[in-house]
Amino acid sequence: MEGIRTVQGYIVPLTLKGHDDMAAKVAVSAGDTEFHIVPRGAGADLAAHINAHVEVVGMVREKDGELLLQVRSYKLTDGYEHEWYDDDVE
Repeated sequence: MEGIRTVQGYIVPLTLKGHDDMAAKVAVSAGDTEFHIVPRGAGADLAAHINAHVEVVGMVREKDGELLLQVRSYKLTDGYEHEWYDDDVE
């Protein structure tokens, strides 16, 4: 599971386990899997977008049973693209 991946999901807050400044504060929830965002580089911006749907490209690695995602790039996906919104579209 380690390597460069594209992950789509929702940005969710994490309960902080410690006071380490480099600890993940948010994750991308993709189904039953959570990818904890390493808060450096492009990943540092994601905490400002809680509950947004996002597509993230980055390096995934496992540490202490958690999946960590070092973000290389991300794109907030428009909520209007989701099928549930298109009920009245002709």
